[in-house]
Amino acid sequence: MIARKSVLIIGTHLLSGILGYAGLKFIALYMDPWEYGVVGFAFGFVSLFSFLGNIGFHSAHVKRVSEGKNLATCIGTFAAIKTTLAGILAGSVISSIAIWKYVMGRGFESPLHEQAIYLMLAYYVLDTLTLTMTYTFISKKEIAKSEIPIFSYNLVRISSTIVVAYSGMGILALAYTYLLGEIVHFVLAFILFRKYPVGKPSKNYLKSYISFAFPLAIASVSAVVMTNIDKVIIQLFWGSKQVGEYFAVYNLSRFLILFANAVGMLLFPTISEHFANNNLDAIRDITTRAERYLSMIIFPIIILMAVLASPIIFILLSAKYAAALPVLQIVPFFILFAIMLKPYESQLSGMNMPKLVRNRMVLMVIMNIIINLLLIPTDIRSIGLYNLPGLGATGAAIGTVVSYFVAFIYIRYTAFRVAKIKGNYKVILHGIVASLMGIVVYYLTEYTHYFTITRWYHLVIISLFGLAIYYGILYLLREFKKEDFDLFVDTLNIKKMYSYIKEEIKK
Repeated sequence: MIARKSVLIIGTHLLSGILGYAGLKFIALYMDPWEYGVVGFAFGFVSLFSFLGNIGFHSAHVKRVSEGKNLATCIGTFAAIKTTLAGILAGSVISSIAIWKYVMGRGFESPLHEQAIYLMLAYYVLDTLTLTMTYTFISKKEIAKSEIPIFSYNLVRISSTIVVAYSGMGILALAYTYLLGEIVHFVLAFILFRKYPVGKPSKNYLKSYISFAFPLAIASVSAVVMTNIDKVIIQLFWGSKQVGEYFAVYNLSRFLILFANAVGMLLFPTISEHFANNNLDAIRDITTRAERYLSMIIFPIIILMAVLASPIIFILLSAKYAAALPVLQIVPFFILFAIMLKPYESQLSGMNMPKLVRNRMVLMVIMNIIINLLLIPTDIRSIGLYNLPGLGATGAAIGTVVSYFVAFIYIRYTAFRVAKIKGNYKVILHGIVASLMGIVVYYLTEYTHYFTITRWYHLVIISLFGLAIYYGILYLLREFKKEDFDLFVDTLNIKKMYSYIKEEIKK
């Protein structure tokens, strides 16, 4: 059932990714990069404060509910926490803008930047409240209930994005699409949530939540900073145009993170249940199996994105984003490391070791900030740094990949030290075979005239050809077996998936 639920998450996010690409394509065709850059900056600016809506309590809620605590009391306590955090988030963003403008005497590149920030703030506040319901679904492993509202959010937001971009309605209208989608997200989540028991918040439960969330609070801050600081630094030193180029290419590849989200969303509560029953063998088995299947799926996709970066940008976006080519050749590898560390991060959280997850995030964000400050700007005169590489968005991509690689090494070593999980060494084989496949595809598309990529279906054909090479070699090496194929076919069975969704919604 974990596999089927994972496929449901991946499927809905994949559809959202396809929709997102359609919206991105319309933005690329009908809006200038600097316009998208304004929205990207506003999104990144408010996102820097979004940790205040979480600070580890999401994981705490999943942990306590999956352990079998009283559901009504858990929901009541969590709802009270999230409402308080939403107010803190709004107050912090508004205060920071006031200090920036009236105390420090600074401003924004244009009035549109500030107005877009307020729209993004409204979106984030409502999202903070919606996640009260969403994480209750996740803690019960009711994935259909959590995914249907999220998909609806993407459908509404991206559909309205296409209308805004095509009609030339402007920057603020584009920012409004996020808020419109979130309203739909909240309403649908509430409809599915309305029959859940909501009890009175408990002081003892609050202490229990805080004890688990406190170590993860720093991790939440670090994750938000890690995700958004690059856009803010690019805006500061290079302007909205390069932010728009970076934001577009980053989003083009980031949808692959759905694999990590799918696995983490299910592994965390599952491992927590096994740990509560002291079943360490089951924890080791599920962790290594998840690592193997994730590796088998994600390696060829990442390699193909890097190898085919140029036609991907020109065909799926437009020539206006050609300057971001090095970014797309680099940034997908951060997703590879993010996905491969997820089973072990879920294992440590499920085994009640949030401090180790926190350490990973702190290490990663420190490295990311240092590398960004060294590689993105040409100089930082305020602290006496001159003649820096000035790589701009490419420097941000390098910083992200290096930071995630270091985090991957740390989390793998830590998992071995605390749980004696050596991992599945077949992962190395997957990487080697995927690299060989990438060399073949690169040779065919760049050094011969046998295959020229000029249309979207050319991309599909060459990608399928590459995947056929990859899985064909794994089959010959007896790594991709019949039982693996049968598992994929079974989890992709539409009839069984429909039955599962129907049963869960009826409950």
